[in-house]
Amino acid sequence: MMQCFTSFRMPNISYVKENPMLDRESSLRLNLLRFPLIVGVVFIHAYSNIAGFADGEIGVSQPNFIADFVRNFISQGVARIAVPLFFLMSGYLFFAGFEWSKESYVLKLKSRTKTLLIPFLFWNITTLIVIALAQTIPITKIFYSGNNPLIITFSAFDYFNAIFGFTRIPIAYQFWFIRDLIILVLFAPVINVVNKFAPLPFLGLVLFYWLMGGWPVYVPSSEALLFFSVGAYLGSTKKSLFYLDDFGLIVIGLYLAVVTIDAITINQLFNPYLHKFGIVLGVSGALFSTKLVAQNEKLKLLIVRLSGVSFFVYAVHEPLLTTLKKLSYKMLLPESSFTILFLYFLIPTITIAFAIVAYRGLARVAPRFVSIVTGGR
Repeated sequence: MMQCFTSFRMPNISYVKENPMLDRESSLRLNLLRFPLIVGVVFIHAYSNIAGFADGEIGVSQPNFIADFVRNFISQGVARIAVPLFFLMSGYLFFAGFEWSKESYVLKLKSRTKTLLIPFLFWNITTLIVIALAQTIPITKIFYSGNNPLIITFSAFDYFNAIFGFTRIPIAYQFWFIRDLIILVLFAPVINVVNKFAPLPFLGLVLFYWLMGGWPVYVPSSEALLFFSVGAYLGSTKKSLFYLDDFGLIVIGLYLAVVTIDAITINQLFNPYLHKFGIVLGVSGALFSTKLVAQNEKLKLLIVRLSGVSFFVYAVHEPLLTTLKKLSYKMLLPESSFTILFLYFLIPTITIAFAIVAYRGLARVAPRFVSIVTGGR
């Protein structure tokens, strides 16, 4: 495994894939975000300290303050900027330099069919088949709690609902992001018109719903619509995503203070508002941080190299993460908060490492297949 990591060849900077609508520096800085944000997504999904089985649960229901703080700070704090930032970047890249016409929009849809829809269908159908088999094999079915109906008993609508997520999250639940993004792409012309003629009222209304809750639409979420639309507005008006760079160190300092308080006060009534204020600061701070990373040549090139595996890690980390967690909990029967905390770091690390190794192996033997299931990334 170590050989697979060290064999990541440091590319010349000219190998960095650029968006033709962005300047070279902006393209590089956005590339520097992709892999770290995917790591954040993995840690969001690693948050729980309980593993459910057919015969009960294993874990610690009352962790101590330190273990609880660390998990909250990372999974419910720092990592929570990942999804809003991905939506922001998606909206920006969709609209940046885009000249609206029927023909150009159709070309965009064809492109997004390749990068979004095909991978979405493949990974959800594959996950559905894998879980259906695991639920029926005696040696693996004990790892399922039994709280959800067996896939083999699904109706026709249940199957379509599990794949597409009409009224529920998709069976590969991390793909709710891709589902929402597909819907936003389909409604991009509407977002463009509203953003052009009434951007502040529109963005203000969605911001209000995001802050206060009560969003009346299941798909897309208020978070998805808000950050995608902000990115769309910045892209269509040719404003930089990095416009707060001059205040970057101040923003990062404020964010670290807010996210620390957020992790400590997670159960307080005011926390949801503090948390979302922290997300706004965190998104701005993360964008600025790419400027600092870009100044370190070795770190910059390593992260750029890893950015190519980001989507594959995103796609396979579940149910792999949950499977490794259940196996670990079943074998170790952890009762100490610090054992739980150790596994909290170890299991995502193994998951990400395995995904990188698997990606490199598959890319060697079946590059065309890997390209299709990762949307040509």
